[in-house]
Amino acid sequence: MKKILFLILASITLISCGVLNGNSPMTAFIVKNTSEKPISFTAGVLKHSQIAGPQIITNSFTVNPNDSIIARQTYFKRDGENPQNWFTKFDILPVEGIELNDPKIRENWKKSSKDNAPIYTFTLNKE
Repeated sequence: MKKILFLILASITLISCGVLNGNSPMTAFIVKNTSEKPISFTAGVLKHSQIAGPQIITNSFTVNPNDSIIARQTYFKRDGENPQNWFTKFDILPVEGIELNDPKIRENWKKSSKDNAPIYTFTLNKE
């Protein structure tokens, strides 16, 4: 009986959050480097904790030449706007001879889809 009650409550919670109804699928935020040199950046995201409250978590990444990485995966509205706002901080370290794109500009995040899940891709360098 307790297991059935738990499953019902968990389902209601997930549905109310939009996880099971398809409005907020798991979305990947990919960062790509099409240059011939490695490019490093630091990205911060806001995480909510019931114990510690909201905190900014910052990670550093290096993207090898002609490679990409997933910088973040989260539930994001299927028709969500402003994907750049998922990052509270996004600082790209300058690389000599490479002109960089601005991650704060929405148009620099290109939307695509794989298996009906949204993907936003930001290319670090200008092509």
